Amino acid sequence: MRGIAVAGIILMILGALICFANSGGLLLFLKLRNLQRHGVEGEAVSTLQEWISKGHRVYYDLKLPEGSPLTSFIEVGVEPRGPVGTIVPVVYDRRKPKRAKTGTLADIEVAEEWLYVKVFWVPGLACVVIGAVLALVFW
Repeated sequence: MRGIAVAGIILMILGALICFANSGGLLLFLKLRNLQRHGVEGEAVSTLQEWISKGHRVYYDLKLPEGSPLTSFIEVGVEPRGPVGTIVPVVYDRRKPKRAKTGTLADIEVAEEWLYVKVFWVPGLACVVIGAVLALVFW
């Protein structure tokens, strides 16, 4: 009977690893979903562009309504939309302006990220739950 409990513990560890493999995808999905729900369209000015191994790192300053503190954000892996000083359309969360993305609200698509979240997290959490039940029942 202890062998089944050990198999349950191994199954829980495997499920946790499956979930951990897509933890970045989950965070990206949550960011995009929040932008889709609470996003406001605005403008940003690129202040610095760097070439890195994943493509580009572009620093932007948001143009917020008057009286708001200056807020900046960084996009990694995207092509710059022009030279430094270019004004680009941006979508930002009014509650947390650092959570921003260049483009418009119509450009935000969460379906692909949601698919990856379901493919990794549903089996991962199922393994954790089944493993916990096996470990608790047969220990």
